Order: sequence, then structure tokens, then C-alpha cells
Amino acid sequence: MQIILAIIFGASVAIVCYENYYEMKERKIQKLLAPKVEKLIEISSMKIFNKQHNLKRELTEKEKNEILDECYNQL
Repeated sequence: MQIILAIIFGASVAIVCYENYYEMKERKIQKLLAPKVEKLIEISSMKIFNKQHNLKRELTEKEKNEILDECYNQL
């Protein structure tokens, strides 16, 4: 019984540590990015996801770059 509790406690501590690390990393990245870059990443990633979903395949780097260029020109 104690071993099971120790495993559950260990797993929960590891998850909490990982989440804290991820949140700190995300805050650092947001401090570095300009609002336009953040918007560009959001829009382009959504368009890439939608196109991959519609085509039911992974896009090539060239296709991804074209989508990114389109989104950049729109901003």
C-alpha cells in the first residue's frame, strides 16, 4: 500500500515540476516576442494545421514557408 502511495506521490511531484518549468519557459518566450510575431505564429500555425487536416498529409517545408509568407504579408 505504501509503495503505491509513494509512486502516486512521485508522479504527482514530477507533473507539478514539469508544469512549473513549462509555464516559466512560456513566460520567458512571451517577454521576448513582439505582439505582431505572436499573432503571426498563431495565424500561420492555424492555417498550416487546417491545410494538413484538409489534405490529410504532412505539409512540406516549402508549403509551410509559403503559408508563413502569406500570413506575414497580410500583417
